[in-house]
Amino acid sequence: MTTLFNFVNVVNVVTLRLAQAAIIGTLGIVSFEVIARYVFNSPTQSSLEITEYFLVAMGFLPLAAIAQTKGHVAVDLFTTRLSPIGQRFCHLSTLALTALFAAIVCWFGAEMVWHAYASETASSSLLAFPMWLAYLAIPLGFLALMFDCLRQIVATLRDEDT
Repeated sequence: MTTLFNFVNVVNVVTLRLAQAAIIGTLGIVSFEVIARYVFNSPTQSSLEITEYFLVAMGFLPLAAIAQTKGHVAVDLFTTRLSPIGQRFCHLSTLALTALFAAIVCWFGAEMVWHAYASETASSSLLAFPMWLAYLAIPLGFLALMFDCLRQIVATLRDEDT
C-alpha cells in the first residue's frame, strides 16, 4: 500500500509542478508582452492565446495537490454535529463522490484530447497550437484528483491520517 501512496504523491507533485510552471510561464509571457508593447511598440500575436492555455493548466492540474492538503472549500456546519462515525461516513461518501466525478470528467476529457489529437485540431490563430495539448490538463488534473481521493479513502478506512 505504501507503493500506491508514494505513486499518488508523485502524481500530485508532478501535476502541482506543471501548474507552477504554467504560472511562471504566464508571468514571463505577460512581462515580455508588456515590454514588447510599451517599450518597443511591437506587440506579439500569441501571448493572449498562450496565457489562456496556461490558465486552464493552472486551474485543473493542482486539483489533487490541493485536495491532499485539504485546501478545497469544505462546509462543516452540519457534519461537526454528527458522531465520529457519522463524520467518517460523510467524509468517505464525499471522497467517493469526488472520485466518481473526477473519473467521469477524466474519461470525457481524455475522449476530448483523443478526438483533438486524432483529428489534428489546432487553434485558428497564427500560432496553430495543437488543441489536444491544451486540453490535456483537464484529464490529467482529474485523474490525479481521483487517485488522491482513492488514497484518502484507503487511508481513512485504515484509520491513518490523510
